[in-house]
Amino acid sequence: PPGHGDTTIAVSPMDDAILFNASGEGGRDLYLMELSEGKVTRIAETPEYETAADFSPDGRRIVYAAGVPGDRADHIFTIQHDGSAKTQLTDVDANDTSPRFAPDGKTIVFARDKTYVWGGLAANWDPGGVICLIDADGGNLRQLTSDDEFAFDPYFHADGTRIIYSTMSGRMSIPVDGSAAPQPVPGPTGAVPSHDGKYLAYSKGEYSPDLKIFMADADGTAERVLTPKLGGCCRPVFAHAGDRLYFLREEWPDGPTGVPNFSVWVTSLVDPSVRMVADRGLFDDPLGWKLAPAP
Repeated sequence: PPGHGDTTIAVSPMDDAILFNASGEGGRDLYLMELSEGKVTRIAETPEYETAADFSPDGRRIVYAAGVPGDRADHIFTIQHDGSAKTQLTDVDANDTSPRFAPDGKTIVFARDKTYVWGGLAANWDPGGVICLIDADGGNLRQLTSDDEFAFDPYFHADGTRIIYSTMSGRMSIPVDGSAAPQPVPGPTGAVPSHDGKYLAYSKGEYSPDLKIFMADADGTAERVLTPKLGGCCRPVFAHAGDRLYFLREEWPDGPTGVPNFSVWVTSLVDPSVRMVADRGLFDDPLGWKLAPAP
């Protein structure tokens, strides 16, 4: 599809590269951009439609969702960071998305929609349903949340013992072993936790031009805006060092009836600086994109 509506980004564990999906053979392929020089390499060049990629804690593996041509469902895959050893973990008739590794790298959490009525293509649908866990080798699949609650955007808590996820009524927490019922936790729906669990980041605003990035303490207090002079800010991702936050900026060059385009930005968490990392060309032509020289 045109535009960047289902673009996702992730930051490497060493904070030296950004993993993203963009135009490619299957509509979307996976790429890695080195932050120091802007060099882009393609990780997954396949007829599949890849999105929602994330790193393992050691940075050696990548987990992602993909729509497979001829298959009406989306599935979870892993691949080595160099593009080798692709492995399909899920294969049932359900749309699986938003996968993320546990802090120890042994387990993956993801959201599964078992009730969809159309075909796949990874993220071209409301990305949620029930929260599931699966071992990183594809074994021991289990469902954590009930079918009667729409759940989405799961994350492991920093201590690895709980899953934090969102529902239409707020954020929830559930033990990874399912030994207790879900409990409400502070913070707005869709909030992203920092890697140490101390902070939350989220996008807030009525319309796209109003969207700004906010940060709060883990208990939802001490909210502060990080992009006060910039609109269209969404999909924040913490750097592992905890000193900065990457995000996408959405723009509509052809107006509200057109398609959205994204650029990558970063804001410091220790001073008020905000700057663009890569313009929309990164997603339109990843391998042809060049980092602009510093002013």
